[in-house]
Amino acid sequence: MGSLALPALPMWLAAAALLALLAVRGAVPRGRRRRVRVAVVARALLPRRVLRSASGRLDIAAFLFSALLAGSMLGWALVSANWWGDQATALLGHGPVLARLPGWAAIPLVTVALFVAYEAAYWLNHWLSHRVPALWAFHKVHHSAESLSLLTNFRVHPVDTIVFYNMAAALMGVTGALCARLIGPSAQAVVGGSNAIVFAATIVLTYLQHSHIWIAWPGALGRLLMSPAHHQLHHSADPRHHGRNFGSTLALFDRLAGTLLIPTLKREKLSFGVEDAGTAPHGFRDAVLRPFVEAAGTLAPPTPARENRAPARRRGADPIRRSFRPRPCRSRRSPAPAPRRTPRRSSGSADPPAAHG
Repeated sequence: MGSLALPALPMWLAAAALLALLAVRGAVPRGRRRRVRVAVVARALLPRRVLRSASGRLDIAAFLFSALLAGSMLGWALVSANWWGDQATALLGHGPVLARLPGWAAIPLVTVALFVAYEAAYWLNHWLSHRVPALWAFHKVHHSAESLSLLTNFRVHPVDTIVFYNMAAALMGVTGALCARLIGPSAQAVVGGSNAIVFAATIVLTYLQHSHIWIAWPGALGRLLMSPAHHQLHHSADPRHHGRNFGSTLALFDRLAGTLLIPTLKREKLSFGVEDAGTAPHGFRDAVLRPFVEAAGTLAPPTPARENRAPARRRGADPIRRSFRPRPCRSRRSPAPAPRRTPRRSSGSADPPAAHG
C-alpha cells in the first residue's frame, strides 16, 4: 500500500500535471497557436475564489499536514497488510490448493485481485462512514468542503484516514494470503511501494475526482469506472444525490449495492458542503477537535435529559441526512430587501411612535 504520505505527494503532483493538460485543452480554443500563459493554467488548476475562501485555506492546511507530518504522526496507528496476511496464512495453511502458476501468469492475477480488494475496502469504508454516525462525525470534515480542487483530496480527518488504511490493509492482506493458498506464493506488480493498478488509477482518476472540472462519461463506461463527475455528484448537497457513488475507481460495488448514479455529459449546477448549527467547519476546532465530541456523543447511551434538550423536529431524524442540508443562498435575481423608512417629524408635531421589534 505504500506509506501514508508518500507516494501520495508524487501521485498528487502527477495528477496535477494531468489536470493541467486537461485544463489547457479545455481553456484554449482549437486552432489557437499563441502560447498559453502560466497564469491561465494556474487559474484553471486552482481558481482564486477557491484559494481565498475559508474552505480552500483548510484544504491547503490539510495538504501541508499530509505531505509533511501525517506519516510520522499516524504511522503508529496502522497495522500492515503483511501482518494481516500472516494471520490469514496461519489459518488457511500453506501450499497451493490449485495448480501452482508460473510468475508471468500469477503476478498479473494477484495484482488484479489485490486491486479489487482495495476497491472493496474503499467502498465498504466509505459506505460505513456515511451510515455510522460515529464515523460520519470524522468523515464529515471531508464533505464540509464548499468547493472542490485537487487539494480537497487531503481534506481528511486523521481518524478517518486511520480507519480506512487499517480496513484496506486487512482486506488486502487476507486477499494476498488467499491467493497464496490457491495458486502459491506470488508477488504483485508494485510502483512506488503501492499496487501498480492502484497507483495508476490514483493518478488518472482518483485525484481528479476532487477537481472542479466536469469530466463525465455516461453509458457503459460510466457503469464500469467512476469519473470525476461521479464523485462530484457524491459531494453534492442536493438530497437527490445523497448516498450515491461511494466507489474509488470501480463502479462495480455501487452497481451491486444499487447506489450508482451515472452523471450526464452536460455539467450539472451543484453546491457542496454541509451545514450544522453553531459550527464553523473550516476552523481548526470544528475540523479537528469537534468530531471527537460528536463521535463520543453518538456512542453515549441516550438519557431523558439529552432527549428533552433535543429539538422536537430533530428527534428520530437521521443524523447523516440532517448534516447534508445545503447552505441557503440568495438568488441573484431576487430583489434586495427594501430599507426601513422612518416617519418624518413635522414641526410642532408629537414624537413619532416607537418602532415595534
